[in-house]
Amino acid sequence: MDLSHLSTHQKALITTINAQNSLKKRLLSLGFSVGKTIEVVETSLQKNTIKIALGFSSVALRLEEAKMIEVEVQQ
Repeated sequence: MDLSHLSTHQKALITTINAQNSLKKRLLSLGFSVGKTIEVVETSLQKNTIKIALGFSSVALRLEEAKMIEVEVQQ
């Protein structure tokens, strides 16, 4: 499942990042890496951006970027 399919306040574990090299480097610099736990904080009304909690940080991703991050939902 990719990150764009998560609901608000749902937590997941990052399993794979399927982005091009430049985007992958940017995501890694923001703290997105395999094995990290993330939580969807909120989505925009049109669901074209997703706000993610990652540790003590919050990051907003475009829907296209979120689709490149594969996750495993945590219970």
